[in-house]
Amino acid sequence: MLTILQKANILSKVGFDVPPRPDDDLSTHAVTGFPVKPEGISQKAHDWAKAIETLYVAYAAARAAKSLRDAEDVRQTAMLQRLSARVCA
Repeated sequence: MLTILQKANILSKVGFDVPPRPDDDLSTHAVTGFPVKPEGISQKAHDWAKAIETLYVAYAAARAAKSLRDAEDVRQTAMLQRLSARVCA
């Protein structure tokens, strides 16, 4: 499973505008996947992580939709090629 930092890194590499990570000490443990300090995480870190999760879900859904469109295009092209080959034969 990806950590929030990994998701943020992926999003930034593919061109999403990723909000800047809060730099408070409590956020570091929550976003890296390390054990959380007894104090918990700050509200800033929680809000940031939620924003990253939301962006990542949108990114994953867009990739899935593109894959489905591409697969449908390939299927239709193959079907048209088969029909064309029958007509020409």
